Amino acid sequence: MIVLQKAKTQIDAIHPVSWADVIAVAGAEAIEVCGGPTIQVSLGRHDSLGADPEGKLPEETLDASGLKRCFQKKGFSTQELVALSGAHTLGSKGFGSPTSFDNSYYKVLLEKPPTPSGGMSTMIGLPSDHALVEDDECLRWIKKYADDENMFFEDFKNAYVKLVNSGVKWSSL
Repeated sequence: MIVLQKAKTQIDAIHPVSWADVIAVAGAEAIEVCGGPTIQVSLGRHDSLGADPEGKLPEETLDASGLKRCFQKKGFSTQELVALSGAHTLGSKGFGSPTSFDNSYYKVLLEKPPTPSGGMSTMIGLPSDHALVEDDECLRWIKKYADDENMFFEDFKNAYVKLVNSGVKWSSL
């Protein structure tokens, strides 16, 4: 957060920008820096006046049907759910290198039993990650993304833009 605060302070000196824009752009930039797709993020978001309510993010213990319902309520398809879940390839969940954005997430999910890659710990993913493999519709997308990183990148990019634009109150720049 300190890095984002410094960046926002420098940007605000030239042209004020919302925290919502800083966070949306920072996420897109992090994906690109880690080898993922270039994501164009529109600017002009208003910051929220309050914290998000509890339960805004799906619980990590949900099964696939619960995840699908949660995402559908927010206007996202099963394909978009599976594409966005691919972001779990980053970090310390055992799906790949913690700093490389690629389709390792899907490849590891298909392994029985899953084995950590990239020198990660033995803990691999969240219960919700593994629940996706148990659903035929999700599994179809997992297999496609495991086989075609470019398709994953394109679908992730589109789903990310939809995500960071959902529920936004826009201002004119």
